[in-house]
Amino acid sequence: MTVDESPLDDLDQRAAAFAQEVQDTLAGVLPGTFQIVSISHGGRYVVRPAGDQPAKQHIPLYVDGQKLATLGVQNYLGLDSSGTFLKTWRSKIAVHSTLDRTPLVRQEFDAEISEGAPLAHWHVHADRGSLSHLLGRAHAVRGDVVRKPHDMSSLHFPVGGERFRPCLEDVLEFLVREFGIDSKPGWETVIKAGRARWRRTQLRSTVRDLQDEAAEVLRRHGWSVEPPESDRSEGNGVLHRW
Repeated sequence: MTVDESPLDDLDQRAAAFAQEVQDTLAGVLPGTFQIVSISHGGRYVVRPAGDQPAKQHIPLYVDGQKLATLGVQNYLGLDSSGTFLKTWRSKIAVHSTLDRTPLVRQEFDAEISEGAPLAHWHVHADRGSLSHLLGRAHAVRGDVVRKPHDMSSLHFPVGGERFRPCLEDVLEFLVREFGIDSKPGWETVIKAGRARWRRTQLRSTVRDLQDEAAEVLRRHGWSVEPPESDRSEGNGVLHRW
């Protein structure tokens, strides 16, 4: 899954096209009936499963035909800081068990997150005694840092920042290969195609952020690259934010 980075004439149409791309990817991998929609939301657009209530905005996940879990997918889209390209400002992918409302795992991204937490991260809803012991001891001396020593889901596991975070296709393959979720024939082809689009787009975005590094690599491989006369800014957030 990728965000088209061509200049935008109509944000509504771009968001709708993105929603269709998500729909095609999910429908090519997962069995079941669901619809992905694009809805105006505070000057941006949210792309998610259809449903008039949050509890209904999930995609069913089956194991041997039995519904055992659901998948929630949300992407908040808008223009980037240049006002030129479509950007995912916030996203969330969550897997819920049908046994309760607590998620099993969550992958979240927020480009506007405050300092102190990684832009992109996993939350794991699980328990382990030895980890709780470590966090409990740390809480006793650094309570301002370790606030919930007995809640593993409060930890933010960093996953590469804005440019190098996992994509929807990575999560889908994780569900099929590691969770044993039912999939459609040919799902691997769909995953590979979507992942390739995502990584190409992220690479182009990274090149815009780090143009000098990109030019240096191209010159080493025989390209002729000359810098423009205009000043260019470096995307320091890509280098420094976790």
